[in-house]
Amino acid sequence: MFTGFTVSGSSLPLMKVGERGIIARLASTDASAVRDLKALGLDRGKSIHLIERFPNFVVSTGGKQIALSKRLRQSIYVRTKPTSRYH
Repeated sequence: MFTGFTVSGSSLPLMKVGERGIIARLASTDASAVRDLKALGLDRGKSIHLIERFPNFVVSTGGKQIALSKRLRQSIYVRTKPTSRYH
């Protein structure tokens, strides 16, 4: 009945360039980091795509690209989308 269903998660800094996912939670002891992320449009349920790790850590969401500081990217936990092995 069910075939090949998996759910994976990762903190944003551990994702590889090109990976996509959905923000599962914003986890930080720094309330200002969570406020800053929400102000950038990064909140639970938003799609996120890692564009670049170096020289800047850049993600794409909602049609815009955002460079994230270490403080902000460490606060994001992502439910990753599996990549298709057929394309």
